Amino acid sequence: MRKQQYETSARIAMVALIGIVLSLTVMIAIGKHEPVQEARAQEPIRWTPTPLEQRKMDSLYRIDAATKSDIDSIRDMIDAILIKLD
Repeated sequence: MRKQQYETSARIAMVALIGIVLSLTVMIAIGKHEPVQEARAQEPIRWTPTPLEQRKMDSLYRIDAATKSDIDSIRDMIDAILIKLD
């Protein structure tokens, strides 16, 4: 009985030792990677819109201009109402 417990304990210890050695090997391998090169400034890439993107932007500019026009006309109407109330 004792001999069997000793053998079981020895197997567990051997498996644990192998596991520790393997994990340390992996940790050392991960830690020894090549140093990262310093970042160098690159020239910015000039963005040129595609025809679809250009149409979307033109549409948004038209919507923006129409909204500004509507706000200006509402402001003029409010001013006219305030003048009449005075």
